[in-house]
Amino acid sequence: MILIMTLPESVTISVERLMRYCYLAEMTLEACRNVNSKLPLHLTRFGTLAIESASWLYSLFDDRNDSVNLLKIWRNFEHPFEKDLREFEDKLAPFKDELKLVRHRIGFHGSLTRMAEKEGLGIFDVDSGRANAFVGIVKDMQLLAVKMIEWFCCQTIKPDGSRDEEKWHQFFRELKKFEKSKG
Repeated sequence: MILIMTLPESVTISVERLMRYCYLAEMTLEACRNVNSKLPLHLTRFGTLAIESASWLYSLFDDRNDSVNLLKIWRNFEHPFEKDLREFEDKLAPFKDELKLVRHRIGFHGSLTRMAEKEGLGIFDVDSGRANAFVGIVKDMQLLAVKMIEWFCCQTIKPDGSRDEEKWHQFFRELKKFEKSKG
């Protein structure tokens, strides 16, 4: 089914952010398998990618009025993801405060003390089981994002009558490269 609609540019921006999130999530999950370093975890490739993925995940559901919040942006038009987005936000809720701290204190803004930097890192605590739950959430959002990106690129017609199918196909090919490199 092809929907003929003009979507606000905030939807296009949200899809572009979803694409970047998918790449980060895929690289994080790939780097997770190869963690073997004498460096502190936050200075490794995996630690860097995990913090960035967490920061981006938070930013997709940030409650500020001037941010890309998928629920707010995608509520103004008809699409098949309303229920999925709400369910995902419910799954994300127990992690959201910690994600905000990770995003602000390590991911984007930085911190001047180790004590302030530590707050929020419980989502990465493998001994508590929260890390496994968080990895599941990262992967779940990536799977949902891929569906949303595909829908946007293949089912919408731009004002000039063209579609972005090639953008979707290129994105999909790049994600597949990550899967093949995992062996």
